[in-house]
Amino acid sequence: MSKVASIYWENSNSVTSPGLKSRPRSRTRMKSNRESTTPQWFVFAVVVFITFMLCLTVNFRAFAELNSEMEQHQKLNTEVEQLANQNLSIQEDIHNLKSDPKVIEREARKLGMGRPDEKVFVPNEKNLVPAN
Repeated sequence: MSKVASIYWENSNSVTSPGLKSRPRSRTRMKSNRESTTPQWFVFAVVVFITFMLCLTVNFRAFAELNSEMEQHQKLNTEVEQLANQNLSIQEDIHNLKSDPKVIEREARKLGMGRPDEKVFVPNEKNLVPAN
């Protein structure tokens, strides 16, 4: 182009009519705006990643709590079973103490008791002393 034509085009681009909107002068300005902003897909990917990590954290915590609760449940079940067995044994002892004469006599002898016609020796700190 000639020098006159280039001056004309520069002046005509800088002067705009009131009804028209001005456009950016060069594509380099548009590219710089695009480069400075992050792409929409990247923002979406970051949001999805953060949401995924949050869900994963919540699930791992719930899984850990579930495992600890299951261990505690197992321990309590074992303890309940042991106490039930112990309770049955004590109930059996009570029944034997109430009804079995041999068990009654054995326990009475432990307490220093005896039949009316026999002598029972009760251990003393120094020696055995017959009880009347």
